[in-house]
Amino acid sequence: MTAANQDQHDAWNGESGQRWISDADGRDRVMTSVAETLFAVARLTRGERVLDIGCGCGATTLAAARAVGSAGAVLGVDVSDPMLGIARQRVADAALDNVTLLQADAQTHRFVPHGVDIAISRFGTMFFDDPAAAFANIARALRRGGRLCIATWQPLIANPWLTTPGGALLRYGSLPETGGPGPGMFAQSDPDTINTVLAGAGFVDIDIRPVAVPLHLGTDVDAATAHLADTGVGRAVLATIPTDQHPAALDAVREALGDHLDDDGVHLDGAILLTTATTP
Repeated sequence: MTAANQDQHDAWNGESGQRWISDADGRDRVMTSVAETLFAVARLTRGERVLDIGCGCGATTLAAARAVGSAGAVLGVDVSDPMLGIARQRVADAALDNVTLLQADAQTHRFVPHGVDIAISRFGTMFFDDPAAAFANIARALRRGGRLCIATWQPLIANPWLTTPGGALLRYGSLPETGGPGPGMFAQSDPDTINTVLAGAGFVDIDIRPVAVPLHLGTDVDAATAHLADTGVGRAVLATIPTDQHPAALDAVREALGDHLDDDGVHLDGAILLTTATTP
């Protein structure tokens, strides 16, 4: 497979993909509320044909397959073969026969024109190196009047699940650049940019709304600290801290998270953008 963005292809078939699949269930649990919020807006119905962009380990693909039922179909697309391996096993375990999984780049893959009713994505569109080309390609895959429904992150500063532990870490290290025009976690965190790209790709009725979602970061402080330390932002800050100071820095994170521990675990809000649009 040839990827338009070779760096992302290499990352998600290498270290990033391996890190995700090492705790796929745990990572998907953290994002449960995001998926639930996405599906509440997407409103999938029986018999619909769904494209899941950046489907990863398949959590949203399976949920979509159950929502559309045996009369519908779901195509899950991702560049990461390791993550698709988990998705394939999950589909087999669930005995779902309305799912197709494809290792492909949604930015360039030649989808059947007008072959799907709705395209969804939980944080899968932020890694396009050419969003304009990618969304134009996705628009061609949608039928007339087809729907787009995607979740992307709001800026770092708006996300307490990152700023709360991050504030503790920053007493020991520094925050590398997290923005910029290239692919990445916050690449689609600006509503004006999203609106411009989607309009240029031919979408209409574009609606972008900020939503706060509660994230369950772990069953206890240690689990939540381990999860956050292994996020992209967490690893980036830890990389600026001398190794011998890591234990003290992580202890500071545990202390900060202790204020957000209840009987069910550690909870902090995440801030996302929910974007919907249609094809004319």
